[in-house]
Amino acid sequence: MSDIELNKGPNPMAGNSTVISSGNSRGNQRLENRPPPAENENGISSLAHEINNPLEALHQLHYLIEQEGTLKEKGRQYLALAREEVQRISQILHAAMELRDSGDPEDTDVPELLSSVLDFYASRFSFRGIDVKTRYPSGLRLAIYPRQLRQMCVNLLLNAADAMPGGGKIYARIASAHEWKNHKRGLRLTFADTGCGIAAKNLVRIWDPFFTTKGSAGNGIGLSLVKNTVQKHHGVLRVRSSTRAGHSGTVFSIFLPCA
Repeated sequence: MSDIELNKGPNPMAGNSTVISSGNSRGNQRLENRPPPAENENGISSLAHEINNPLEALHQLHYLIEQEGTLKEKGRQYLALAREEVQRISQILHAAMELRDSGDPEDTDVPELLSSVLDFYASRFSFRGIDVKTRYPSGLRLAIYPRQLRQMCVNLLLNAADAMPGGGKIYARIASAHEWKNHKRGLRLTFADTGCGIAAKNLVRIWDPFFTTKGSAGNGIGLSLVKNTVQKHHGVLRVRSSTRAGHSGTVFSIFLPCA
């Protein structure tokens, strides 16, 4: 993947890789470009509906706790962080419930969509010591499913942040592109980080629903939804990762074709 270069820091490009696309090639894991399996869709969607009710109760409890006059400043800070995490779960659930959305794609300014996501999480990244580097021109439009693509960006960015508990860099880029494998034109979204990387033994499993390496802190849904979103857009998803000390990190590259 030559569309991103980390010239002044760890280079995750030299590690292991996996690909989701519509072609066949030796040396990479490839999944056929087809709609996500119905059983996976139904299972995740049903689970999302079940979780949504207690999640709404949590929103209400947060509101009630905020009204307590005895809450100290430190407690309010913790409450704000808890609210962010509940909001994150809510976004994942709504994306899961939209997996079977049969609506038509919408003409969308993709850089503007990504920029709005980055603006929303800017304070969280800053608090964690994460520097976000962006590069994308304005006005790159594509017919997409905007809610699902937004959630895909959220999942990839927050996964990158989770891989850098001590701070680091995230690179988010969008460019017009030509996919050599299927000779289509479209947009390429690239998300790179200087985090801990993904072990080779886990690369082939990261797309599985509910697989996580984060223990109780992870739910294993995020990358499964990323895969489903790319497949729904008939796109190509590539990931490279390295866990080598001093050169660790991960790069996700998503090609979305023009209609």
